Amino acid sequence: MGRHRYSDERTLAQPRVRFASPRLGILPRMSGPPPGYPRVSPYLLYEDAAAAIDYLQRTFGFELRLTQIGAAGRSHNELLLGEDGLVMLGQAGEAFSSPRTLDIFPPSMIHVYVDDVESLHVRAKAAGAEVTDLELSPAGDRRFTATDPEGQVWVLAQRVS
Repeated sequence: MGRHRYSDERTLAQPRVRFASPRLGILPRMSGPPPGYPRVSPYLLYEDAAAAIDYLQRTFGFELRLTQIGAAGRSHNELLLGEDGLVMLGQAGEAFSSPRTLDIFPPSMIHVYVDDVESLHVRAKAAGAEVTDLELSPAGDRRFTATDPEGQVWVLAQRVS
């Protein structure tokens, strides 16, 4: 172990982990995510972050838990769906491009488990969202997809089997 083999017989040693930095000195002990944060959270960039936040709140019921200006000088927002459905959302800018600017479709797909997918489907349609019909997936989820105004694709699902 300790080395990775590629098909052309080249090998590459695993990178070394460094625990000290000449600028920072010894780094403090690190731990997992802080309380209130899942281990993995999507971070989405939008041309109009404020409009995206409004859309996600109206359409799916997200709640805005944090808005601040981040280190890059652009808005950083955190939205929650339930207690653990965290999505981070930022304003695209010169250093951070949005999928719309890059002309990528679909830019990503965000899969969200909800408690009542049928009610959410009705809510999303009533809010004017571009949604698919409800379907049963091979994995046993009742689900639909919605494409938001900037082209992000959301999969909303409820486990039924």
